[in-house]
Amino acid sequence: MEAVTLVLTVCLLSAPERCQEEILRLEDTGSVTQCMFRSVMYIAAWSEQHPALRVKKWHCKLPDIGRTI
Repeated sequence: MEAVTLVLTVCLLSAPERCQEEILRLEDTGSVTQCMFRSVMYIAAWSEQHPALRVKKWHCKLPDIGRTI
């Protein structure tokens, strides 16, 4: 089973216009649908570890199979 990726768009609390993407690989989530259901708990845990950042939006996606490394 492939890992699903949770993609967060996060912004600085002190400068809300400064945003970036954070990528979380979820090994224990089997599908994009399961990722979306469980994403709230992953986002809450991530947010506790990064108090200077605010999660603005997120989405789940399957890994890029044909991606060149």
